[in-house]
Amino acid sequence: MLIENDVIFAYMNERDRNHEKAEMVFQKIRDGLRVEASSVCLVEMELVFKSESREDELLGVITALKGIENIEFLPVTPEIVISSIAIRRNYGLTFFDSHYAATALSRDRVIISMDNAYDSIPNLTRCDPDEIS
Repeated sequence: MLIENDVIFAYMNERDRNHEKAEMVFQKIRDGLRVEASSVCLVEMELVFKSESREDELLGVITALKGIENIEFLPVTPEIVISSIAIRRNYGLTFFDSHYAATALSRDRVIISMDNAYDSIPNLTRCDPDEIS
């Protein structure tokens, strides 16, 4: 299962309306649930923190994320980029969402996310954090 950045951001922000959902997912990860994350999520985090003038916080956030066992960061491959381009063209997903969808499709075809944009992608199953067992 690929964990999407909306869940990661909600976990990192206690004021996020989905923080409790994300906290439950991360507790399951700490308890042994193995998940994957696209390395593109790290670039998205950098861009978001930079745009919000919060780069000073970024090192701590990335270090904490890196320290969580059972999260494997997957590299971007040419095949994933090609697939993400096709997904953007055919389904209108954003740049980052298309990369997460393409990465999930290259693995087990399951993505943990609150974003229903993934529901329109054939052969991709979105699991809301509430559905993770």
